Amino acid sequence: MLRPSKQRGAGAPTRHPASTVAGMDRTHRDRVQALLADAAAEHASLMSQLPPELRASVPVDAQGVTQAIDLLATAAGLSGSQRRALIRPHAVNPAVLHARVFGGAPLARETVIASFVEGARVRAEALATLADTVGGEPLGQAVRRLLIADPPPVGAGGPDVVPALRATYAAHEHAAIAIAAALDSP
Repeated sequence: MLRPSKQRGAGAPTRHPASTVAGMDRTHRDRVQALLADAAAEHASLMSQLPPELRASVPVDAQGVTQAIDLLATAAGLSGSQRRALIRPHAVNPAVLHARVFGGAPLARETVIASFVEGARVRAEALATLADTVGGEPLGQAVRRLLIADPPPVGAGGPDVVPALRATYAAHEHAAIAIAAALDSP
């Protein structure tokens, strides 16, 4: 388990300059929910601009969860190297490996989906580690229950892989919100 490099405040909400209510504090939960909503809106905008064959290749978007992980890790007091360790496994997903071997050659749909599946596994581990760091075993177990309820698909093929991925990514969002809420608790 990663140990925070410094202790976080006693659950006090953080000030955020983009707050829409002057002088009001935004909680970690508010900030995570805003990140997730912004990422969902950006994904929807991108999807509306892509041709249908490309839309089918980008079934989910993890930007919001990835940004939330970094925000939560920072709030938990993890150092830069500890935060990088949470996401380092992304460097060996199928799409990255394909690019290293074949350069810019087009990816098969299965390779793209496999990258999403592998990314989901990496983020699940990062969320579980963050939960342990922020709330110890009780939060770690609660987050793991959320993640286990909708695990990443076993493979990259089959008709139900995209709905399974969407459920996995939704579970990641719920886990990030649970961790943020724990950071907000005294």
